[in-house]
Amino acid sequence: MAFSKEEALRLLEKALEEGRLGHAYLISGTPDSGVDEFANELAGLFLGSGEIAVQQHPDYHAIEPGSKSRRLLIEQVRELEDAIHRTPNRGARKVAVIRDADRLMPQAANAFLKTLEEPTDGSLLLLTSEMPEALLETIRSRCISVALYSKDHPPADSREERLTAVMRKYFATDSRADATAAFGLTRVFRDLLEEAREIASERMKEELTTEKAHFGKTTENDWDEREESLKASAESEALQERTRLLGLVANYFGSSLRHLHDGGTNPNPAESLRLIRCLDAVEKLRSSLERGIQEALALEAGFLELMLASRVE
Repeated sequence: MAFSKEEALRLLEKALEEGRLGHAYLISGTPDSGVDEFANELAGLFLGSGEIAVQQHPDYHAIEPGSKSRRLLIEQVRELEDAIHRTPNRGARKVAVIRDADRLMPQAANAFLKTLEEPTDGSLLLLTSEMPEALLETIRSRCISVALYSKDHPPADSREERLTAVMRKYFATDSRADATAAFGLTRVFRDLLEEAREIASERMKEELTTEKAHFGKTTENDWDEREESLKASAESEALQERTRLLGLVANYFGSSLRHLHDGGTNPNPAESLRLIRCLDAVEKLRSSLERGIQEALALEAGFLELMLASRVE
């Protein structure tokens, strides 16, 4: 289930006070959900410094993609591991943050596994990602997942606007919650993804053409390898968009659930349960995609389950 930043922080603060805080968390969400800010807030709580000062705390250590390829390299992970294994400068706690953890190179990801499996005393490991399904399963399974949803806001682009409209259409009070509706929602969602893939692909083709025009006569680049790299980048962008759109679907029900409980009166238990079932169905769909189940099949099965979960009983 996805949470707002405030809800998630409140739960983890309570866990910290009760001595139940885990040693590693994977914090994921859409670009506007504030995963990095949340990681800093949690780190500030853990170190007792507050969010504002935490990045200057001597026991706060963070890495992020910084190479030309926007990848996290094994050298960065080694430096982070060295820092987290040193004696704390203040108190007995240390925090290590890996931003955009889905950008870990395979060697770097494998090197970090030992730290996840054998954490040092008093350490808190925080990984942030907008695309958690791109992380190794062995890393995801060793972290407690915290999914954040974004706050209510106007649609930021045409795809978001179209998805919002179709959600209102298929999940209105008097809408049909059946297989036909599930198929319609799946078709719209896949069309949006295909549009994102085509745009990313065209942009990468233009980038390759530009590079060849500028450098083709002066360098001996392996253009086939460069083309494959750009194709992989385009698909990565499409997967990020898939994560974002699924976050919007979850936020649709999460917002309804918040409004239901913020109304100042006793919420309808049946409606509350229905919305929770819908959120669970979205998380199950996200999990299916993370496990590598074929996208088209996962979406068809996931949206059918979501549609059935939305039925009023």
